[in-house]
Order: sequence, then C-alpha cells, then structure tokens
Amino acid sequence: MMRELEGYVSRQTLKFIYDELKCSKTFAFDKEDCGCVQKTSYGLPCACIIAMKSNQKLPLVLDDIYPHWKRLSLQGEEIDDDFSVMEEWNGIQERLKTSPYNMKLYIKEMMRQIAFPETTNLCPPSRKAVTKGAPKRKRTTLKVSSTG
Repeated sequence: MMRELEGYVSRQTLKFIYDELKCSKTFAFDKEDCGCVQKTSYGLPCACIIAMKSNQKLPLVLDDIYPHWKRLSLQGEEIDDDFSVMEEWNGIQERLKTSPYNMKLYIKEMMRQIAFPETTNLCPPSRKAVTKGAPKRKRTTLKVSSTG
C-alpha cells in the first residue's frame, strides 16, 4: 500500500502512516469516528482514508502527502546559468491586471505557497472539552413570609 511512497517521503512520514494503518486495521473506521486529526494537523492520510483505500485496493500516492513531508533529492541535478522565469513572471503580471479580485487572491496565495513553503494553512487539532465532573449547582433558599 505504501510502495509508491518509499524513497520519496521521509522515514518519519512512513512511520506516521504505518501507525495510522495499524489503527485502521484494528478498528472499523468510519469518517465520523476518525476525526481526521492526522489529515488536518500533519497533512498525511488519516485512518479513515487509509481504510477506504485499503478496502478499494488502492495504493497511497504521493499526492496524498503534504509537500513538507516529501524528501528533497538534490543528487544528479545540474545548475543551468541560462535558466530564467521572466517570461512566466511577465505572464503572471499580465494575468493579474485582467483578472477579477477573487482570481488575484488565488494567484497571490499560490505564489505565497511557492515563495514561502515553510508556512502552511494546516490547523492544529482542536482541544477536547473538559467532561470530568458535573458543574456545581448553587443552592437557592426560599424565603417564607408569614402573614398574620
């Protein structure tokens, strides 16, 4: 199931996914029961996604993994002094001039993700509500009035 990920993601990523794989086999995970904490916190497949793919006999693919977890490979790359992105940059600037505001925001977000890959839009898991003990009740006293 994880064969396509080996060599492309970090060992820690494989460990996280393997732990979720064990959980998905131990319990019958439904989407409602999972909570998808690993998906929202780390950008990795959670137990319900792994269980669904396992039932359909589908492998986990590299697109299921958030880019932070993908291993960098710098071997065999050559440096090209003539490499330029000016044509693409000029095209983006022209597109921004003619695009509606929502498209401008989308393009800006995509450029931010390219320029600052260390930032993320993932959110931490929500905290569980304190359920231990019941709230204290206050005593109320009734005043009895005497008419007489």
